[in-house]
Amino acid sequence: MELGIYLRSFFTNPARPLHEQIDDAVEICHVARDCGFAAITMPQHWVSHPTIWPQPFPMLARLAPEVGEMRLQTGIVLLPLHNPLQVAEDVATLDHIAKGRFVLGVGLGYRDTELEAVGSNRKQRVSRLTESIEVMKRLWTGEEVDYEGKYWTVHGAKMGFVPVQTPHPPIWIACQSEGAVRRSARIADAAYLAPQVGFDDVAHLISVYRDERSVTGQDPGRITISRGVAFAGDRETAIAQARESAASSYKMYSSWNMQEDTMVKINIASDSEVSAWAVAGNGDDCLEGLGRLAADGVEYVGMTLLNMPKDLSGRKEYLQALAENVLHRM
Repeated sequence: MELGIYLRSFFTNPARPLHEQIDDAVEICHVARDCGFAAITMPQHWVSHPTIWPQPFPMLARLAPEVGEMRLQTGIVLLPLHNPLQVAEDVATLDHIAKGRFVLGVGLGYRDTELEAVGSNRKQRVSRLTESIEVMKRLWTGEEVDYEGKYWTVHGAKMGFVPVQTPHPPIWIACQSEGAVRRSARIADAAYLAPQVGFDDVAHLISVYRDERSVTGQDPGRITISRGVAFAGDRETAIAQARESAASSYKMYSSWNMQEDTMVKINIASDSEVSAWAVAGNGDDCLEGLGRLAADGVEYVGMTLLNMPKDLSGRKEYLQALAENVLHRM
């Protein structure tokens, strides 16, 4: 199992200039690189006040020279908000900047404010996403593309360069429902299970994914996950610190109407129990929690670090201790 770092966890101070926090993120990437973590992930939301969400493509381009052999991943780009030609070009560019170490994580999105800004809505998300992926895959072949869909029309389009990776960088689709894992099984390279999906639902969604891969005559595919992690000297302390950190996230995601009827229960309510969805405790506890995911078939965990210190030096020490007590013992 690989462990990666969800970097937005480090952008936590809206009163501090963003450029200073970006400088800190560069130093965090150096520590993560030297400790042996597998990837750095940047997500996307627009107009996210009062929280801070630096946009993923420019952030990852800035960090590319700093990460050594770590992968750069979008986790996730809200694909229905974007023109697929622009995303195809951005992905190809970033794959070259990263020398073939880029992963494109995409998702539907769910905030009405964002969807309305591009003239869309929740009902259109799936078809906009699937059309966009089809258009991008065709463009990445380097051949001339003609495409007429419900949302996108392209005639005589041919990219001037294609990605380093062939046939294209891996596509991971964010999943919180049976429909999403089936979709990812059909048109993507991995299912990327969302952090709020409880442990009790992980195995079921993986089973649905594997079944769909089998029905469509494909290999078993790849299971990845985003997961909250709280590392401390003991489990009680870690859970208490994680609970305090998660409270603001519960409030944010609930206000954004994240839970939908088609999804499994996602843990964003004020009474959600951290232990139902997060890995928490000392090194042994974290190894046990991650082992539970590995036993279900998870190959990669993108960690949202829930109980980091506020200062840069403390955060570096936290990452180093996490690597020593967990990563290097896996």
